[in-house]
Amino acid sequence: MHQALKLHQGKISEISAYDPLDLFSGSNDRVHKAIKGLFKTPQNNFRVFLNGSLILGGLGGNADATSCEVGETFENALKCVIQAVDGQRTQCFLDLISKTIFSSGLLNKVLEVQKLDNTDIEGAIHAYYNVISQPCVVCNKRPAEDELSERYSSLHSISNDESMKIVRNYLIAATAKNLSMMISFRPREDGSVESPYSMVYLESTNQSFDYKAYFIDLDLKPLERMEYYYKLDQQIVGCYVQMVKSTQQLSHIE
Repeated sequence: MHQALKLHQGKISEISAYDPLDLFSGSNDRVHKAIKGLFKTPQNNFRVFLNGSLILGGLGGNADATSCEVGETFENALKCVIQAVDGQRTQCFLDLISKTIFSSGLLNKVLEVQKLDNTDIEGAIHAYYNVISQPCVVCNKRPAEDELSERYSSLHSISNDESMKIVRNYLIAATAKNLSMMISFRPREDGSVESPYSMVYLESTNQSFDYKAYFIDLDLKPLERMEYYYKLDQQIVGCYVQMVKSTQQLSHIE
């Protein structure tokens, strides 16, 4: 849904082929599908560096969809890393990434943190106004008989500690939804057994790789971001609803 808003705002040129639900599905096949989607449309979600130099994706902004020319350049750049015939190295590399992500279990940990948010911003925003001891702007803008107002009005009756917990959990979950994962690979030399790093074996090339995976961008989102998150959510929903309506209207015309 956020992709629809970004497309409407001109921040991206096309909807991403990457679906986060695939990445966090727990299915090896769907994780691989997610990585292929990231390769096809990197935007600002996927970057590959080789010896410190960027070989795929963009720095400081969105990258265009991976063209045939970019794909060929990337394939050639992998010669020194992936021991496969021409035309197969990229696929093997994507296999390596998806296998590493799946076997590392890191995404399971992220998903557990994301699940701390059990009210979504539609509910957490009410707890936020409790915390800052201000009249709820959301409730003031909605009719009392509005379905959402009725659903969340009880949140203004909870204690300050409960409100703090809801807001804190939402911000922690928001941090987990916006972090970045870094994975470093190094081919393991033949005969090398001991290593301080984790190891993954790539069957398609009969290679073993040491890898290190970790997260960055872990700074907790500030309390003041709550209003921004709420406004963004409203924009996303509104844009998506409008897109669906437009699609339905076009289908009726056809």
